[in-house]
Amino acid sequence: MREESLRNQLVFPKENIYFAFVVLLSILTYIYLAISIVGIIIILTILFLSIVLHGIMVGGIRRNGVRISEKQFPDLYKKAVVTAKDMGLTVMPDIYVIESEGMLNAFATRFFRKNMVVLYSGIFELIEREAEKEVLFVLAHEFAHLKRKHIIISILLLPAMWIPFLGNSYLRACEYTCDRYAAYYIQSFDAAKDALTMLAIGKELYPKVNKQAYMEQLQTEHGFFVWLNEKLSTHPHLPKRIYALSRFFSEDSTVELHEPKSKVWIGLFGAMLSVVILSAGIWGGYKALKKMDFWTEMALGVEGATPLMSAASENDVETIQKLLANGADVNEFDEEGSTALHWAVYNGNTDAASILLENGADPNIVDIYESTPLISSVFNDDIEMAELLLQNGADPAYVDSEGYTAYKYAEEYGNVDLMEILKP
Repeated sequence: MREESLRNQLVFPKENIYFAFVVLLSILTYIYLAISIVGIIIILTILFLSIVLHGIMVGGIRRNGVRISEKQFPDLYKKAVVTAKDMGLTVMPDIYVIESEGMLNAFATRFFRKNMVVLYSGIFELIEREAEKEVLFVLAHEFAHLKRKHIIISILLLPAMWIPFLGNSYLRACEYTCDRYAAYYIQSFDAAKDALTMLAIGKELYPKVNKQAYMEQLQTEHGFFVWLNEKLSTHPHLPKRIYALSRFFSEDSTVELHEPKSKVWIGLFGAMLSVVILSAGIWGGYKALKKMDFWTEMALGVEGATPLMSAASENDVETIQKLLANGADVNEFDEEGSTALHWAVYNGNTDAASILLENGADPNIVDIYESTPLISSVFNDDIEMAELLLQNGADPAYVDSEGYTAYKYAEEYGNVDLMEILKP
């Protein structure tokens, strides 16, 4: 009866809750992207690159890794087959072992319709130390990912994985589920705890670790950055995984532990306060720098540029009026001989140009390229600007060193409308 009850509770409760959120957000993201051609191209590009890169990785594993089978480590393979069958996997996944340079890890993957489990050699070598159960736990954990279809749906949930905390919360819940599945189907809670401890300290010393003391680190090792580290991780902290299994399989004999949260809340408050202070400082610095000429020079990329030129280039009428009221020289020019009126013309800002002209801007000042604001308006095919300049005294007869007038440039550019208003 108890065994049946445990089997019905193997799925960690929060997994389904987080799954609902990530599915909803992913579907909304795909719908949003799919309503535009660009979005469809982005989706297809991501899918294509994911398949190609994943295929390359899987190809290397299949050729270089050692495939476990009836001919290769048959004793362990037979036990793995039984575990997979008991778990309800209809097709036995391929199992590969790859050299890991001492790293202890394993993962499940899928390429088209083929399921695979990859074990790092550091873990697989435990079979030589009479620790087959620990190896089976790791295998069963990866089988559980396949059983729960975590691998198949991962690509569909990709958009939600980009959302801070949410995607990783779902992945951590999946890990708790797979730990439960693995411990249940290998029928060894002790091997499950040993395997998880081995991931923490290595395969040499894990049998000597005091599991209770290790779990109690949940109470002694805490704080904001400890909390943040886990929230940004795809896997729960290892003592937390061991504790979760202990509570699930032997709740009565497991001492209840509580993670102190006070430092987490203090850290969160401090982090938010720091963000507010930093943002205020950046904004205040930006406002202060914007009033200084060197900020304007940097923004426009021209030495000698003034705030009035910057405002004219942005069509900021209110700032132009304030600067002029405070005595700004309307005909001051930068190192290229351009005035604020030139800048207004370059950017097609007739409102700015009109105010500047009303306040004494000279429409016939020539820059170092021998262009007047009127000629510059022709370069931009800006008929409205050319009319404004002519109405305010711009000389259409001015001839540059090339022997061209504004009319000649309009003729060369084939702009009949400009030729009409500029004709001699």
